[in-house]
Amino acid sequence: MEAKGSSTVYDFEHARVFQLDQKTKTIQDNSLYADVGFRVLEFFNRVNLGTMMHSAKIDTQLFDLAAIEHLFSLSADKSDTVVDSVETNGTKVYRAKQTVLMTVSDRTQSLPAASQGDYWRFMRYYVGGHPAIYASLAPVKGVPIQVVVELHNLGVETRTLKLESIRTGPDTAYSLDGYQRASPNTEPFVALRLVDANAPEALALRVTRARQDRDDAFARGDYVGAMLAYDDMLLSNGTGEPEWLKMAYNQLTADPATQRLNGAAASGARTVRDSVAQKKALEEFATLRTLNPTYVDVLDVFEANVRIALREEHGQDLLFDALHVNPYLIGAWHDLGDSYYRAFRMPDAWTCWDVARRISPSAPMMREVDQLEQLLRAKNPQFF
Repeated sequence: MEAKGSSTVYDFEHARVFQLDQKTKTIQDNSLYADVGFRVLEFFNRVNLGTMMHSAKIDTQLFDLAAIEHLFSLSADKSDTVVDSVETNGTKVYRAKQTVLMTVSDRTQSLPAASQGDYWRFMRYYVGGHPAIYASLAPVKGVPIQVVVELHNLGVETRTLKLESIRTGPDTAYSLDGYQRASPNTEPFVALRLVDANAPEALALRVTRARQDRDDAFARGDYVGAMLAYDDMLLSNGTGEPEWLKMAYNQLTADPATQRLNGAAASGARTVRDSVAQKKALEEFATLRTLNPTYVDVLDVFEANVRIALREEHGQDLLFDALHVNPYLIGAWHDLGDSYYRAFRMPDAWTCWDVARRISPSAPMMREVDQLEQLLRAKNPQFF
């Protein structure tokens, strides 16, 4: 798609979206899942808001189910939306409860059959469109000479697509030659630039160093130091070394400082809803920082999750503090992406998750992201 000096390339094979600035010859890219993921999350957010508005007997077009489905090109589970159509002056007008959603010309221009599905997929990304409309248009062969789409968002937006010409030729792979990758000088991209091109090798060196620090600390009786080094390994490779924990169990559980560390860290779990315990954990972290300055990045991650659970903005800052010390903490990248996802900042969420998987492609903690992508693809095949 080209517009105003920029091009957007959808790479469905690799599930990427590239933004090419033709003036500066720079390129930015993100995951295709960020687009679909936002649609799905915002769709259900609006459906739920619409349900509450309806219960309060407040009627507004913004939260009308048909309008929401049309805007995001998605259908609610067990949706009973009825979209009908009428013929008017050589066009088909699609409506829901007499509200016009889309007007499509009967006249079309021929298109190779292999490209027909691609055209409707382009329409979904560019203008939305109710799934029932696309189901009706599925038998249409070619490109309508005009399509007018009415979208009800914060206001009413009309998008008119007029066909000028269709050019077909041999398919060629798109080229990024001559373009340089660029990214904003803001987070998470500043931290991302600290990750070495050979990230898995750099990660392995970090884990080896943490393992040695762990063993050295344990040998001299610094059990909280050993635990922090172990946690650094765990946040880096996602697995740690359970056999070491089993061997060190008695010393770790008998050490008061280590008990406080583990208890405070557990307060940051997503399932914990105990603000009293979480505020107590913040006090513990302040004390623990005086005991071991070597792995302050680990304490930053643990404290960040507690502050995020308490909905404090400073939580993300602590995750970045940790990543600027050790950019190979995939646990921090994972948690940061999670935080962005819950804030509906999908491109930033997938940027964090993608770099985590680049550092450690098979990290167990990233399986939930893999599963999310599989679910998005399975439930919304029309976008892929």
